[in-house]
Amino acid sequence: MFKKRWRTRDQMKRFLSGTGIEIGALHQPVNLEKTDVQKVLYVDSLPIEALRAHYPELKDLSIVSPDIVDDGATLSSIDDGSLDFIVANHLIEHLDNPLQALENWFAKLKNGGVLFMAVPDKRYTFDINRPVTPIVHLIEDYQAGDEERKRRNHAHYVETAELIENRNGQDAADRVESLIARDYSIHHHVWTFESFETVLDHLIEKMKVPYRIVDYSSPMPGGNEFIFILGKGEQFRNMPGEMRSTFDFHTAFWAFHSNAEKSVHIIRQEGLKSFLHKLRVFLYGRFFS
Repeated sequence: MFKKRWRTRDQMKRFLSGTGIEIGALHQPVNLEKTDVQKVLYVDSLPIEALRAHYPELKDLSIVSPDIVDDGATLSSIDDGSLDFIVANHLIEHLDNPLQALENWFAKLKNGGVLFMAVPDKRYTFDINRPVTPIVHLIEDYQAGDEERKRRNHAHYVETAELIENRNGQDAADRVESLIARDYSIHHHVWTFESFETVLDHLIEKMKVPYRIVDYSSPMPGGNEFIFILGKGEQFRNMPGEMRSTFDFHTAFWAFHSNAEKSVHIIRQEGLKSFLHKLRVFLYGRFFS
């Protein structure tokens, strides 16, 4: 079980480097200052003017103009194994087939690439009255055909009208039809920080999509999101995020034991002080990579 620990987006962005994409950035792209990112391309499902029309509530805000217009869940225009990173913040809840999207994103990453994913915790958003999406629902979405999934999505539009907008009767029914006609991007699924663990467990253990949990953050005080950094490749096997615990003496001992030969070499060549400094850096995700 993931224990609570707090990391800001700025702290987590240290894992971003090289060339990658951000999907659905809209008015809140990740601040890439003080990172090793060389190039980022922005991906969205609509060109800029269509995005402005789709989200009239953002009319007074600056929206990122997409470099690539593509379905963010499939990324069909992007080659497999070509990206150092994918940023997908407040996106997965909008997708009607999240497990397939997570599977697709893994394929697009290079070995050593990372997925940076912030997800709203329903308890701290307008989704507070909606039930948590169970893993069985996501499995059924994954197994359903496109037409069947569209039929299943109707229930999510009803939840939006009734549980978020507090409509009922014919007013709710009319609102549902309006949202569907516009193909408006609603939250199809909702989670808490704790319940999202079942999504990752199913993806990694049952579907055999071998992401490594590099780091994570539970919702910050006063915040509304949790964050996961998922890595592709064995170099992430010894990352503290996989321990699902806070950093402590046991973490340090485990890190030393797992990398004993390299650790002893550093102590002999550079001294204990240098080793302890590098161990501290490792615990924040930069060493033994």
